[in-house]
Amino acid sequence: MLTFDSLSRRQFLGLLGSAAAVAGLGLAGCGSTSEEAPAADSGAASLTGSIVCSGATSFQPLVEAAANKFMDANPDVSISITGGGSGQGLSDIKDGTAQIGRSDVFAETKLEAADVEKLVDNQVAIVGMGPIVNSGVDVDDLTVDQLKGIFTGAITDWGEVGGTAGTIQVINRKAGSGTRATFEDAVLAGETVPDSFRPVAEEDSSGTVVAKVSQTQGAISYLAFSYYDESKFKALSVDGVAPTAANVESGDFKIWSYEHMYTSVDADDATKAFIEYMLSDEVQGSLVEDEGFIPLTGMEVQKDAEGKVSKK
Repeated sequence: MLTFDSLSRRQFLGLLGSAAAVAGLGLAGCGSTSEEAPAADSGAASLTGSIVCSGATSFQPLVEAAANKFMDANPDVSISITGGGSGQGLSDIKDGTAQIGRSDVFAETKLEAADVEKLVDNQVAIVGMGPIVNSGVDVDDLTVDQLKGIFTGAITDWGEVGGTAGTIQVINRKAGSGTRATFEDAVLAGETVPDSFRPVAEEDSSGTVVAKVSQTQGAISYLAFSYYDESKFKALSVDGVAPTAANVESGDFKIWSYEHMYTSVDADDATKAFIEYMLSDEVQGSLVEDEGFIPLTGMEVQKDAEGKVSKK
């Protein structure tokens, strides 16, 4: 786009009759646009293509923020971001209906080994997750055993865990949710939920969980830290450990997972460039934390596909 200054110069050069100078100005203008672009590399401005990115809602806001910046720098690339949960994202990338499948869990936990071999696991951030309750609940901390009792239906009243008597209203995520899988892996540790247990609701996104918990007296659920909003609900400590990034990094807070952006092994150039941008200093150095996530670089512990945690 020509600015007022560049237009004035063009007019001036036109009066001088210097067509060559005008052409030179056009080249200078193109160079200025390229320098301002937050692209992954100098060639990214010429990228073209369409990217469908589906899956986990826990870090959808982070990916949306990065995608907007990437598309500003690469106007010929279109990125469509949808939700549906980790299971949906993994299914879409496996079936080829998406170029990127977002997941809170390793693909090995959802897909056959032969399908996993066709994918590239791009880990772009760490997400902490924890239990939240309606603001009217007068409990600030629960043990893992108490959480297990609540989410299997063994504990049904807040009076049983030190609060004012009242029915515990469990709000779950739907099957296929990576947030649910991460929470259950850490809390239930393989214990089967009885068929007789019925939560008040099963929601298909983190955003609907926020709304449901804030509106339901006695409600409890779980969310990624990135959705924490003390004006709408209360976040709980677990076993006396506060849900903070520092406690996740040290390994003291146990409920966390990698944020995966799975791609095909033969991904197109636009998709590869967007993944590179997600791993760039611009995103990792500021946007990840701004959106409520934890950079990979600060972690003192690591986790494998089987859920085993070890020191780095």
